[in-house]
Amino acid sequence: MILGNKCDMEDKRVVPKGKGEAIAREHGIRFLETSAKANINIEQAFLELAEAILNKTPERAKPERYGSVKIDTEKQSGSRQCCA
Repeated sequence: MILGNKCDMEDKRVVPKGKGEAIAREHGIRFLETSAKANINIEQAFLELAEAILNKTPERAKPERYGSVKIDTEKQSGSRQCCA
């Protein structure tokens, strides 16, 4: 993902928007112009980047829980009385 920052400061632009879009297109990645000051595309950029990372992360096996108790549900044969 390419982010063009400070898009709210058009009068101080150094890189044309079209150039950023062209570079992103060449590399097959997303381009967004952002501005933290004006709150433009900040949340969208974060969400798209987070989603891309999650999509590339292999699913991890759930960690084994230590200290857990396994309960045997089979009934035992024979007659046992409580507190006998």
